[in-house]
Amino acid sequence: MNKTLIPDLRKQHGWTQEHLATKCNLSVRTIQRIEAGDDTSLETLRLIANAFNVKIGDLFESISDNAKGSEIKTMNDKQTLQIKKRREEGKLIRNTIQMIFILAMMLFGYLLSHSNYTSVLGIIWVFLWPLGFYAIKLIKIYIIEPKMDKKYPLTQNIQ
Repeated sequence: MNKTLIPDLRKQHGWTQEHLATKCNLSVRTIQRIEAGDDTSLETLRLIANAFNVKIGDLFESISDNAKGSEIKTMNDKQTLQIKKRREEGKLIRNTIQMIFILAMMLFGYLLSHSNYTSVLGIIWVFLWPLGFYAIKLIKIYIIEPKMDKKYPLTQNIQ
């Protein structure tokens, strides 16, 4: 029998079985069966692991079924690789977007210094900085993260 840590993790988070089921988009009965030690699919385990922000292997204290243990290890390795790739790609995308924004602001500043409307454009320029960084954050949340979730499905909700 595989010894799961799901009840302990759930209680550490202060969650009920109903809350965990809702977070994972699973039935309460599924959560109850898993906590009782019944076998489940790797996809279900992935959903639960992502809800807790842990790797799939971290859901178990011990795994007595060698075949299941091998599956979980393979999934854990894939998840670790996807996390690494997502972080690297995410950093590259964020740095690129920030660099484009900074270069655009520098160009705007240069044009501002050669304009007849320096005072008005200067005020606009000052307010564009925080707005730009807010826009970058929105781009990350609504465009980049959903694409990364699709590209690296084993990393959804993992920080």
